[in-house]
Amino acid sequence: MRTLTKLRNRTRHKTRSHVPGRPNDAQNVARVVTTQAETQANYDRIARFYEPLEGIWERRVRSAAVAALHVGPGESVLEIGSGPGYTLAEFGRMAGPNGVAVGIDLSSKMCRLAHRRLTSDSRTVGVVVQGDGGQLPFDDSRFDAAFMSFTLELFDTPQIAVVAAETYRILRPGGRITVVSLRKEDPAPLMQRGYEWGHSTFPKLLDCRPIRVGQALAEAGFVIEDDQRLSMWGLPVALVVGSKPPS
Repeated sequence: MRTLTKLRNRTRHKTRSHVPGRPNDAQNVARVVTTQAETQANYDRIARFYEPLEGIWERRVRSAAVAALHVGPGESVLEIGSGPGYTLAEFGRMAGPNGVAVGIDLSSKMCRLAHRRLTSDSRTVGVVVQGDGGQLPFDDSRFDAAFMSFTLELFDTPQIAVVAAETYRILRPGGRITVVSLRKEDPAPLMQRGYEWGHSTFPKLLDCRPIRVGQALAEAGFVIEDDQRLSMWGLPVALVVGSKPPS
């Protein structure tokens, strides 16, 4: 519990001190027009229903991503976009009583659900913070591992690099990251073209779109250890594992 108390006392905003690599606009992906306030309100509305309505479709690839992160006993892990806390609680059980699982989410209702899930399981040590993945309120090199599942593609294109850089900052040297996201491919397969058309036509209904995950992490300075192509109902999905180089 000492680790958790220390973390609660140190969750203050930290500015980005260094962005490894160079900025690159070659993502060439559609923009997101939904504002942060609209996104927060939307996920507040669907918080209670997210897992049965949307999470069920994501569960298979999300489980593969959790396994790929290899969280071990005593480790500290951050989930950005922790939602109702199902994966966060799993990380808490994997990290054990000497580790800690921390979630951050824009939606206050998602945070409340995740908090209840963590506190109802005596096997987990964790905390949930309401906040923005582009301004992580944690010290540099604080975590052993970081995780995002269908979260990074919700950010507007310029913000993707900011979120990747912030995640790089809070990981210790040698720390690990796993991201699962809708994957942008060229040439685009049929389902990707259909989804991108839906996003461009109804941008506030389909509020995310396929992105180039491996490129974004590499440009932030991560070493890409694995880049798998999975599929969800025919839509390409990326499962990318990276690491922060040792200092």
